[in-house]
Amino acid sequence: HGQNYTIIPFNLSEYEKVSYNYTYYQPIKDVVHTKEYLDKALKGYQHIDEAIYQDKNLFVTNQNAARNSMIDIGVSTGEDWILPWDGNCFLHPNAYEALYAHLQEIPESKKYAYTPMNRAQYNEDVLTDGYQPNLIEEPQVILRHSAKARFHPLLRYGRRNKVEFLQRLKIKGPWDRWSPYLQWEKENLGPFFKPIVDLDEPTPKVGWVTRLSSGQQHLEKKGTIHERGISRSESMKSLLGKLDARVAVELHGFKPGRTLLYFQSSALSQDRQLYEQGNISVKKIVDELLILADKALRYGPWSVMDKPDHSIAASGDKHDYFHLSPYYWPPSKEAAKNPTSVWKRRDGKRYPGTNMHEPGSNNFDRTRLSDMQYNTTILSLAYFMTGKEEYAQVAARNIRTWFLAPESRMNPHMNYAQVVNGKNSNLGQSFGIIETKDFYFFLDAVHLIEEGNVFLNKTESSNLRSWFREYLNWLETSTLGKQEYTTNNNHGLFYDIQATSIASFTNDTAKMIRYIESSTSRMSSQIANNGAMIEELRRPTCEHYQMFTLQGWSTLARIARSVNRDLWLRNNRLLCNATRFTIPFLKKRNICKSKVNQSDVNVERWLPLLLDAEYQCPELRKQNIWPEWFPTLDQVQPPLIAYDMPIMFNTHDGVAPFWNLGLDRANYTLSSFTKTVPHKEK
Repeated sequence: HGQNYTIIPFNLSEYEKVSYNYTYYQPIKDVVHTKEYLDKALKGYQHIDEAIYQDKNLFVTNQNAARNSMIDIGVSTGEDWILPWDGNCFLHPNAYEALYAHLQEIPESKKYAYTPMNRAQYNEDVLTDGYQPNLIEEPQVILRHSAKARFHPLLRYGRRNKVEFLQRLKIKGPWDRWSPYLQWEKENLGPFFKPIVDLDEPTPKVGWVTRLSSGQQHLEKKGTIHERGISRSESMKSLLGKLDARVAVELHGFKPGRTLLYFQSSALSQDRQLYEQGNISVKKIVDELLILADKALRYGPWSVMDKPDHSIAASGDKHDYFHLSPYYWPPSKEAAKNPTSVWKRRDGKRYPGTNMHEPGSNNFDRTRLSDMQYNTTILSLAYFMTGKEEYAQVAARNIRTWFLAPESRMNPHMNYAQVVNGKNSNLGQSFGIIETKDFYFFLDAVHLIEEGNVFLNKTESSNLRSWFREYLNWLETSTLGKQEYTTNNNHGLFYDIQATSIASFTNDTAKMIRYIESSTSRMSSQIANNGAMIEELRRPTCEHYQMFTLQGWSTLARIARSVNRDLWLRNNRLLCNATRFTIPFLKKRNICKSKVNQSDVNVERWLPLLLDAEYQCPELRKQNIWPEWFPTLDQVQPPLIAYDMPIMFNTHDGVAPFWNLGLDRANYTLSSFTKTVPHKEK
């Protein structure tokens, strides 16, 4: 309409630098991973999210900063009165006439005025000649060009950002009865209610204005202020999620639903090039890969339907994944045959058949699932390295059989994982969800054979994402899924790993990033400032669980780098503290206390983590100490390059197969270690 206006630029790179904050408001430790938070059972639960998003929200929709900019612009252009009003304000002709007339009557000593406002439920009503406003909403504020006061710049959208100014102007209203600002707001955003030095009371009232309808009629009615607040909070969460996704895509080349998370594409391509050029280290590891891939051609496909009829879930549906809880035993041999007998826990001692590939494991689905994932991943990597189509064809067959074919597919849930016989109607436990912890590297394998839709066509790829979308919905909404999410040990961590990977695979980049960001809160809860993982130290096989959990954090950090999140830098480098505390190479410590014999610790399991320590935590270099208890001195000298480290570990160890491919620091040297055996501390 030929009007001048000013654009306040939005810079996506600057937005990325602003952090979410999980420490502002914590009514319960790690509150976002509690049942109370999920159930919205905490009083004022919406304040939790608002505190987390405070700084991001402020950067994106800082209304008070915009109001202050409007005032400054008005001053610079020499206007007498400046109206820093909300963008959805509308002046009816009668309202404009009243406003103009009233402003002419205000004496020079008055620097401020306010305009009563009504809320339109239907916008078309405002256009009628006889429109009668009901002026009960928060008024708008007007400032004379010489006014000295400004709006509070740290009050975010929806947090009484205008009301605070109204109260400073001594304008009475229902907001005077509202609860005060929260303590964290006072400490981090205050002070509030600074006196206005040039205020000449009372502040005059001028004209009236209408706030146009948002189009959501149920929120425009009287008495819906609470509902509007919740809707506003959810809308902000959605907006920030979309911006986070834009950052990943536009600034870092992330391809939703296509980017590899664990095996980094550029590094994997470099590995292939080095292999083709005959690089000795890479050729050695790829030759091992191809030996295993050729074997994998002869195995599978696998299906949940392969388990015997006498070993199925209580549902009676063989399509349901089924596995017994490993640490529960029948009270007697006779009780083992009774489905109603209550089994008892023996932590650290596995029930026969619940260990991978041992006799009896074919009665359950866990070994089958693991074999399917590992073999498919090996085949996909081999296809990428060689271009041999047979590898991709068999990998695609494995995927179809387990997830897509109606006669063999697994139902997308884990309702019967880690069943405790005789408890909870023989439903599973939340702990069983950890049995799908390896989806993160398996989904990378899927990506590797999806290119060009040759081995999995578009319909199959779409149906596979539908399966994982259903599974993620179950993970987030089921009782078992919620319980696992709130678990304060390695189970909660591995929940985050698989949820992050699945969200990415199903094109929900915003959700993927939200899981990564919230994991920083879990990190502070699981890891003490000195680096101790208290919950893992309580386990009978505590050496295993320390390694296993630290490896999980390393995995999540590796995934997070795909969207330019560096978990190693978060929480005052807490992961480096955990690395130093946990790895025996880096700290003289006793073996963790346990009644279980832990003499079978595999020292090579520490090698991937040592590489992280070298690369991510330079302050830990040259700290190698050899504890007296640490086993197998003849194996202690680590290879200095990742390519020369072991390609595979036990499936219980939490290390992806061929973890040292697609690694951007594969030829990074462990300079902390010499070629002589380190001195052995006593």
